[in-house]
Amino acid sequence: MNNLFFDLDGTIINSEIGIMKSLHYMYEHTLGYIPHDDATLHTFIGPTIGASLQKYDHVEADDPIINQSLLAFREYYQDEGWQEFTVYDGVYDMLESLKKADKQLFIATSKPEIFAKRIIDKLDMKQYIRHVFGAAEDESIRSLKEDVIAYGIEKTSVELDPKNLVMVGDRNSDIVGAHKNNLKAIGVTYGFGDFDELKEANSEWIVNSPQEIVNLAMEK
Repeated sequence: MNNLFFDLDGTIINSEIGIMKSLHYMYEHTLGYIPHDDATLHTFIGPTIGASLQKYDHVEADDPIINQSLLAFREYYQDEGWQEFTVYDGVYDMLESLKKADKQLFIATSKPEIFAKRIIDKLDMKQYIRHVFGAAEDESIRSLKEDVIAYGIEKTSVELDPKNLVMVGDRNSDIVGAHKNNLKAIGVTYGFGDFDELKEANSEWIVNSPQEIVNLAMEK
């Protein structure tokens, strides 16, 4: 494992506070009320807003409410929400260990690329992360994790062998996206997903801490 694609939300950072506040703001400004409990809203973290609205609000992919919701979500997120996160314990040590071992590290996230890059800059992680790949700002393209991964593989200047590149993430969308690009995946349980979700998605490996990612990368 010399090349690793990392999800951002739920794998590098715990972005729950900012995203949940943004979701509350979104629904209050589009519907005037919040139709889901926080447990359901919590599952919005990871997939795109559009995908979650289709799943939980049963709207069509071309429904104008999706764009309206995105605009409302970003109204809060771009000012305050994007800064409301913490870094998971052990992540900096993991990145440092992988860098010292000459691993090439990338971000592949369903978060709009502009915000993902801003977060990596804020965290001073550019010294570890070679490139940041994310969704288009309006989710018009690269709205699925599989599309972001494919985009990352295409755009990076590193010679990537699918046998030597893995995706690391906490949700089933990370695992499915990896498999659709013929990559193996490491599922992490310390994020927003859980063991059962990752197992059902057929993640090749499931770990409970950032240090276990280092151990796997050194072994494989």
